[in-house]
Amino acid sequence: MKKFFKFLYLIFTISMLSFMIIFFSKKQYHFLFYTSILYFLYLCYIYWESKKKYAIKSYVKILILVTIIIDLLGFALHWYDKVYWFDEALHMFGSFCITLFSYALIQLFWGDFSSSRTLTFICIASLGITIGVLYEIGEFLLDFIFDSSHQDGLIDTNLDLIFDVFGAILGSLWGVYRKRMVTLKR
Repeated sequence: MKKFFKFLYLIFTISMLSFMIIFFSKKQYHFLFYTSILYFLYLCYIYWESKKKYAIKSYVKILILVTIIIDLLGFALHWYDKVYWFDEALHMFGSFCITLFSYALIQLFWGDFSSSRTLTFICIASLGITIGVLYEIGEFLLDFIFDSSHQDGLIDTNLDLIFDVFGAILGSLWGVYRKRMVTLKR
C-alpha cells in the first residue's frame, strides 16, 4: 500500500505541476494561484501525516485527490462553462469528500467526540456546511482580487451552497455509519 501511495502522490504532483504550467501559459494567474495554494496544502498535509502514528484512511485521501484533479480539469477544460451541471455536481461531491476528510482530521486530533449518532451527524454536517461557505467566500475573494468570474451571480452562489449542504449531509451520514476515518500506521 505504501508503494501505491508513493506512486499516487507522484502522479498527483505531476498533475499539479502540469496544471500550473497550463494556467501560466494561458496567463490565468488566478487559477495558477489557486492550484499553488492547493498543492501547498497537500504538501503540508503529507509532511504532517508523516510525523504522526495515525493516518487518515486511504479512500478518504484518494477522494480528496480526485476532487482536486476534477476541479482543476474543470477549469482547464472549461467544464464549468460547457457542462451545465458540472459545478453543482462537483460542489456536492467535493463537499462530501471534504466533510469526510475534516471529520477524519477531528478524529486524529480529538478522537470521537460523542457516542450519540445524532450529535455526531449534526457536528459533521455543520463542519461540512461551514467549509462550503468558506469555499464560497474564497471564490468571492478570488473574483475580487484577480477580477475573475468564479461566481456568476446570486443564483450560482446559492446553488453552490445548496449542493454543499447536500454533500455535507451525505458525508455526515457516511461518517456516522462508518465511524472510524483514521487508522494506525504500519
